[in-house]
Amino acid sequence: MSELITYQCELKEGIHARPAGHIERLCNTFQSEVCWKNIRTGLQGSAKSALSLVATDTLLNDDCEITLSGPDAHTAASELSALLKKLPQFEVVSAEETQAPAGYLPRSLRETQLSFIQGSRISGGVAIARPVVVQSLSFDDIMARAPMKTGAAAEEKKALKAGIEALKQAKLDALESKVGVEHDIIQAHLSIITDSAFQEAIVHFIDNGENNWRAIVLAAMDFCEILNRSSSKYIKERVLDVLDITCQLLTTVYGEHALPQNGLELSAPSIIFADSLTPSKFLSINKKMLAGMVLTATGKTSHTAILARSLGIPTLTDIDFSMLNLQPQQDIIIDGDPAILVTAPDEQVLRYYRNEMAVQHTMQQQMLSNVHQAAITADGHHLEIAANIASFEEAEAAFNNGAEGIGLFRTEMSFMDRETPPDYAELAELYTRVMACANGKPVIFRTFDIGGDKPVDYLNLGDEENPFLGYRAVRTYPRYRELFAMQLKAILSASATGNAKVMIPMIASVEEIIWCREVLESVKQTMREEGLPFNDAISLGVMLEVPSVIFAIPEMAEYADFFSVGSNDLTQYFFAADRGNSQVANVYDNYASSFLRALQFAIDEVHRAGKWIGLCGELGASKDFLPLLTGMGFDELSMSGTAIPGVKHALRELNFAQCQLLALEALALTRSAAVKAALQAPAVKAESQKPILAPEFILFNLDAQDKNEAIKKMTDNLWLHHRTDSRERLCDDIWTREDSFSTAVGYGFAIPHTKSDHITDSTISMATLETPITWGDQQVETVFMLTVSKSADPNAHMKYFSTLARKLMKEEFRNEIKNADSVDVLYNLMTRTLDV
Repeated sequence: MSELITYQCELKEGIHARPAGHIERLCNTFQSEVCWKNIRTGLQGSAKSALSLVATDTLLNDDCEITLSGPDAHTAASELSALLKKLPQFEVVSAEETQAPAGYLPRSLRETQLSFIQGSRISGGVAIARPVVVQSLSFDDIMARAPMKTGAAAEEKKALKAGIEALKQAKLDALESKVGVEHDIIQAHLSIITDSAFQEAIVHFIDNGENNWRAIVLAAMDFCEILNRSSSKYIKERVLDVLDITCQLLTTVYGEHALPQNGLELSAPSIIFADSLTPSKFLSINKKMLAGMVLTATGKTSHTAILARSLGIPTLTDIDFSMLNLQPQQDIIIDGDPAILVTAPDEQVLRYYRNEMAVQHTMQQQMLSNVHQAAITADGHHLEIAANIASFEEAEAAFNNGAEGIGLFRTEMSFMDRETPPDYAELAELYTRVMACANGKPVIFRTFDIGGDKPVDYLNLGDEENPFLGYRAVRTYPRYRELFAMQLKAILSASATGNAKVMIPMIASVEEIIWCREVLESVKQTMREEGLPFNDAISLGVMLEVPSVIFAIPEMAEYADFFSVGSNDLTQYFFAADRGNSQVANVYDNYASSFLRALQFAIDEVHRAGKWIGLCGELGASKDFLPLLTGMGFDELSMSGTAIPGVKHALRELNFAQCQLLALEALALTRSAAVKAALQAPAVKAESQKPILAPEFILFNLDAQDKNEAIKKMTDNLWLHHRTDSRERLCDDIWTREDSFSTAVGYGFAIPHTKSDHITDSTISMATLETPITWGDQQVETVFMLTVSKSADPNAHMKYFSTLARKLMKEEFRNEIKNADSVDVLYNLMTRTLDV
């Protein structure tokens, strides 16, 4: 019996490891053989092997024929067809990088006239350290180490089987303790180890007289040759994973000393240079000494690249360093944002980057120094700033970053990428650890949101035309009531140790929240009978994602204790625009006045019912939206833990009354462009009456070697004191005048100046220099810098400039400056002079 399925690939990256793994796992439950043929390439392979599937080079829009032959072919074809329709749900859309485009150099950096090598960015950031070249093992290197001895085929196969089982168990054990990127990579490696085609290829070579070593390497090389023929860069980058598993399997079979040891001992901060670096090799490196990496051929979607980004390690690729004269004792520089490598920096370039790293560190420490203070606007309005998390590790990091609670714990992550669901003991232990970490702060556990873009194989949710609009989240709970009740029991157990709350996703009607509360009460009763402690008054909330909830808040508030807007899903359902579909991206519009009015209506209805409302989507961390969301009246915003320090700082700069006026203005507008313009206008900053001159803007005996460094350091100082959010653009504005004419005014003084959109509060900065510097054709000892906001008095700019110029004509004034011996003396002199 046979069946034929025709399929056109809808995946942007083609059939790569993740979807292939889902196909493989399903097909291995069939008795029938499943042959997958790519019509474009003519390549075919077994769908019971993820590697064989990937090797068919099936890319976006490729037509395929899938033949199923065997006793269960008809049923199998039906199940496989259903899975193929769901494959787009397994696509992982990576976040866009927010750094400057690769190749862009700030003006202040260009002024150093540095010589650099252009690469491609894998991970941003700056590193200054000494180079360490790592010799990467190739398949040829590994084959050259093959032992000559070959045992009987049966003995070789026995040793191979034992090695595969041992390595498989090691990976399964590792999965228990790893989360996030490392967990995903181990899962991918496990699929290679257990791949039937890979194992069969090894056995084939053993049957033809090869020993285990040569058989493993030959099988791996054959698969990599097929992968390398793919026109997809994404698929080619899986070669490194096959190489990694090959090395791991060889050391498992032949002993840990069979290949050079994986560990790389770094005794000082180092920048590693390698042709390629396997994920295992990367994980073995002491990260405290790993300043950065330069990789010749590692692609941006390789697992090593993903790990480097997740750990924030500056990393470049597409640089052939084989001909570079790298000196082990010479500091080199990686600047990951413009993706450049500086192999022979002079003192000027080193000074630039050392200063830049120091300034970045100062700002980071400054942000972290008050992250544990409450998030309160300048006029005293408190807005709770919480974190979105998916694991205990993320909870720890969030609270270290100043989270006032957990606004969204995505609990479904514990249910995914496994063969069976978690049990009560596992979940209760995890949730209780998170509550201990919260130390009394609130933690909102969103019950599992499975389906839509987060399918789980073992629940067999079935095929759907529109999964985002279908059987997901709370809609699945009646069928899986025991699983839902078990999770509620685990959350209730954790509530005995802290302020836990329950939130239900995808609620659309009051009947659903009533049913969930009934299940919650029944679980409480069971726990009472079992003598298990819990918080009987635990809050039950509704995640506001479905627009129908907006118009049912009064009746829902009788059964719900709080509401939290999931802005990502609410936006896509509000506009009927899939947020993952680039073709309708312009329809998915958070700036639309209709969407904002819906939010305001929901906030008002929730408050009228005497309940509180939060927001836990990406909007919560948006600088544009923070004043608006504050003014609209949200009680809580929840976001990525890393965004919290910056958002708390920005909130302290706001005036709540002004934010309320902004909300009224934005809600009255009728065009998205007008809303965007209103949100980007700096009209809601607290009326702080920040002085135009302050002691912190007087730099006494500034160490600057040239004009560029003086401007850069004075602009950095404005950034550190929160007078600019864009110091590079402010620098550009200052240099625009300098390019036209030198602002040196004689007598050893210069007055660089600009009227700019990139200064939030007009400021007069002053620097006396440790040593004179050349400024145009003059020597300068003192610099006044005028940075005036475009919203200031149109004449303010020239008023201060002309006042200073007139004063500097007087020798007495010049001598007072030159003889000043402290910041206080200079500050008092300048306040008298400028009457500020």
